[in-house]
Amino acid sequence: MSGIERQLKSGAVPNHISNVCPPGTKMYLLEVGWLECDEGYVIRGGNGSLKTTEGRNFVNKRRELPMYCVLIDHPHEGVILWETGCGEDYPEVWGPQAVDIFARVRYEPKHELKYQVEQTGHKLEDVKKIIIGHLHLDHAGK
Repeated sequence: MSGIERQLKSGAVPNHISNVCPPGTKMYLLEVGWLECDEGYVIRGGNGSLKTTEGRNFVNKRRELPMYCVLIDHPHEGVILWETGCGEDYPEVWGPQAVDIFARVRYEPKHELKYQVEQTGHKLEDVKKIIIGHLHLDHAGK
């Protein structure tokens, strides 16, 4: 039995113990598109090529990166969204320079946040809280 479980069984208040989900908590992984970048941005020691220099012989290998959000159906807090993806208007919002570095290579209607949330049986309007872990373009769109 873990230390947290022992604390709960001895009467600790669940809200004051980290890393414990109450019974009934459900989590859903939402795929909200794919980006591509030079592997140097995600692997230590690489250089940094751009999408517009992709075919040139000095370009490092490029990597595709999935973008995910997490929908949490919490029995006490309600529906919580962890991250928001980059949104349909990513190229316009972030501009050509960012899009050249982190090119969105897969984005279909099934990657829309609203669609992904609905696939869990919820509506976007059901979301009570949003957690933005950090403001990278693939985590904090609309």
